[in-house]
Amino acid sequence: MPASSPYGQNLADNSQDRTGDEAGILLEQLKSPTDIDIAAITRLWISTGLIPAIRDARQDIENCINADHGSLIIARHPADQSIIATMMTGHDDIYGWIHYLAIDASAQSLGIGRELVTLAEDILRISGLSEVRVTIENPAAGDFYAKLGYDLVESATPQAAPEANQNIIMRKSLTQ
Repeated sequence: MPASSPYGQNLADNSQDRTGDEAGILLEQLKSPTDIDIAAITRLWISTGLIPAIRDARQDIENCINADHGSLIIARHPADQSIIATMMTGHDDIYGWIHYLAIDASAQSLGIGRELVTLAEDILRISGLSEVRVTIENPAAGDFYAKLGYDLVESATPQAAPEANQNIIMRKSLTQ
């Protein structure tokens, strides 16, 4: 049973935010990325702090695309086709997982993150899974997922609240 989340307390409901579709954002499952795509994704992941500046995202991208249960979804800006958001989703036959959710700073607050998470949940639900999980590395991400109905997974050693720089896992039932 999930613990209540310390994230998402007293957050405003931004249900009036535009969704990715309303903003004209193009979502695409990337199956054969070009070198230009990989470079753009690497820059996005570095700029959002998902990977260190010395790392190339190529291996992570290839692992996801080649996995039996993996999908890499990207969002492209309609005007120039630049990659402005990414999300990887997959499962281990027990839990669905969301990884590498990244939104370019210029595209934040458009509802793209919410749209991508909803898409991941739909993909995982269709795969027959009843729960999706995500590893949280910072409080802002925890707040975002809490607004979408995610709760902390209880750990073996109970804590009042997550410590700074401590990764935690949040979950959401897909059978609701």
